[in-house]
Amino acid sequence: MPTDDLAKAVERLEELFGKPSEKTLGAAVFLSDTDIESEQLEGFAKSKYQHFAGAAWESIGKENWTKPWKLQYLRPKETSGAILNELRDLQDFSTALAASQLTENHDDPEGAAQGLQDVFDSPQIHDVSIYRIGDNDVITGVLVAGILCTGKAIALVFLMD
Repeated sequence: MPTDDLAKAVERLEELFGKPSEKTLGAAVFLSDTDIESEQLEGFAKSKYQHFAGAAWESIGKENWTKPWKLQYLRPKETSGAILNELRDLQDFSTALAASQLTENHDDPEGAAQGLQDVFDSPQIHDVSIYRIGDNDVITGVLVAGILCTGKAIALVFLMD
């Protein structure tokens, strides 16, 4: 996939799941402003998670938002992507439930599935990681992150109650 096609796929993912926001519930796609190294990806993902939680981060409490944080899946290097299978095969129940809602509860389930595949299954992305997120009480979610061939990181944050 040429870089222009990947850029279009990222734009489509933003159309499907939303641009950066602080709305706490729902979904948003974040891109890094600078290049990210593999060892910086988790920090980038956490910062976008906090940004998306918005004012609820402080009102519910940082400790409640950070306690559930856990890496659920890291795509092995040199493995071709299969993001829909990777999301479906998550072992943590609440994360798997949230992951299923990325497509099943979307206004355009087929488009959402294709959007996820076009970005996260691209040979031009690496270090694809899936994290459990939530508030340790009623809000649960999933965060999918990776590094694009351009050096920029991408994170899709999804929270539901």
